[in-house]
Amino acid sequence: MTSIKRSNFNKSASLNLRLPPKKAGKSVANKRAPSPKIFYSIVHTIPGRIRFRIPLLARDPEYANKLKLVIESAPRVTNVRINPKAASIVINYQVGVISDNQMRERLVNLIQTAQDEVMPKEVTSKSIVGAIFDSLINLIDSTRKINQARNIIVYRRFRKDVWERILSASTSIIKKLKSAAMFILPNKRWRLRGNSEVNSQPLKLQSVSEP
Repeated sequence: MTSIKRSNFNKSASLNLRLPPKKAGKSVANKRAPSPKIFYSIVHTIPGRIRFRIPLLARDPEYANKLKLVIESAPRVTNVRINPKAASIVINYQVGVISDNQMRERLVNLIQTAQDEVMPKEVTSKSIVGAIFDSLINLIDSTRKINQARNIIVYRRFRKDVWERILSASTSIIKKLKSAAMFILPNKRWRLRGNSEVNSQPLKLQSVSEP
């Protein structure tokens, strides 16, 4: 009888135990602080053209660049001009395809969300060609190390065989070609960009004019 009572007591005690509350650290950590609201005003608007005054354009060049890039990527926008001194932006868009009210709502939304955009990277033709040459040099160096290790295992010492001479000569030739290419190629910049509304679109290369 005593054993039965003890077992029942243990069961009731285990049922009364409270589980510790689950930690919500991940959900709290994943929450981002809301971005500050961007103040703006519409200076004037006509069909196909609208001008905003945004005080932040005068004191935040990074936001100005982001806003220009985002609006340029928007559909039906034909031209974007920013005047940082006047803290204004002028947008031209196609008329008749979308109503002026709808375009105004889209532009206002982009003004508020542009600060959260990630700026695309700019690359140059020299950096692209240089990366290709560097990859070839690294590949040849890796092949040379494998060949040197094989020679040590087979001959118990390092020796310059035919492959070692060929790989060494190839490395010097590629380095000379790289130097010549870096000297000849123009320093033209390209910007990796994509569609701001559809993230699944492939990246495009856009030429950036030199100052």
